[in-house]
Amino acid sequence: MLKKLWQQFYLSANLVTFTQISFRLIIVLYASSLLTDAKAIGTMMIFDTLPFLILGPVIAKIVNHHNRKNLLKLTVFLDFLLTLVLLVIMRINYQSLVAFALLLAINNVVTSTYQIAESSFFPLILDNMRLAKYNSAIFFSGSLAMIIAPNISGLIQQTGLISLLVVVSTGIFLLAFINLFFVAEVADDHATENRGMASSYSLFRSFTYIFEDKKLLLALVLLALGNLFDAPMDTLMITKYTEMAQLTKVGLIFSMAGIGSLVGSFLLSSFSNNKMYFQRMMFFSGIGIAFGGVLLFLNDYLLYLVATFILSCSMSIRTIYIITFRQVNTPKEILGSVNTAFKYIAFGIYPLGIWLATYFQKLVAVNLIIAFSGFGFLLVGLLTAYLVGKEEVTIL
Repeated sequence: MLKKLWQQFYLSANLVTFTQISFRLIIVLYASSLLTDAKAIGTMMIFDTLPFLILGPVIAKIVNHHNRKNLLKLTVFLDFLLTLVLLVIMRINYQSLVAFALLLAINNVVTSTYQIAESSFFPLILDNMRLAKYNSAIFFSGSLAMIIAPNISGLIQQTGLISLLVVVSTGIFLLAFINLFFVAEVADDHATENRGMASSYSLFRSFTYIFEDKKLLLALVLLALGNLFDAPMDTLMITKYTEMAQLTKVGLIFSMAGIGSLVGSFLLSSFSNNKMYFQRMMFFSGIGIAFGGVLLFLNDYLLYLVATFILSCSMSIRTIYIITFRQVNTPKEILGSVNTAFKYIAFGIYPLGIWLATYFQKLVAVNLIIAFSGFGFLLVGLLTAYLVGKEEVTIL
């Protein structure tokens, strides 16, 4: 029964993840091509990120209190409606900052709710190793979208056929919505189990719960520290090669980051059927993060490419592992709140990292900041390998 349910939504879930990320990029690229003012684009990007930070506590309560399968159906149907709205906007050539900002804001809330509901739902129907395989596949689809979508969107935009991509997105969301009616009725009883405990868990209480659980706290620390040093790397590389009038080199660095993420998710998925090997992959990801950090000390373009690939590969393994670890080690009735709390940290640490890098660029050379980030990766990598070796962070 569970195997059938696992297979039934596997392809559909990956397509939804790929399409959600692609659709967001389509909105941003299309709107930016019409509203070329930097202030307008900045405003849109704020609306693209701020809603989750404001509504996170509400999303957490909704996921805790309501049937998660129904939430998946609702959010995918809303995705379908948003694609129709964008098609209408393009059809009538409506060029309004308010319209695009609202579209991005609603999309941010819908996608965030889907992600929290999804990561809280599948632990109810999958064992630990199949859950690891599922998370790896979802991460792979997201990484692939981040590589392919900007290039496809740009090409279609130039040829005046961007609406075709939106139509394809509409069809994928509609098919996924229909597919959800046939998935995982076995999980529906969860809505009535431990309702009192789920109701009492606010987002703040989820943070205190994490701090009371040593293993979850260690996983959160590893996630936050890694993201803190990873966040400013794009900005630092752009700054470095802009100053050298070699901005074209940044494109290859970004490509290596995407390829590294794909390889990392593929490797972890390949080892997801063996608990011992799966555990060792987390250990080797720590070694990879540390080694990639060392390469950043050396101020060499080719070594930057290698470091970017190794870091992206290792960080993707770490991220997927921590997602699975969190799902396995959290009581299912409060998983919505805990998932949201982790997303707050993972999402919220990026602006801090970028701000710190931007601030220090006024004081020291960018090479030194990159090297300092490398030192941070070195420490985080060694800490990751040590904690996994001591079995402090393990799903076994």
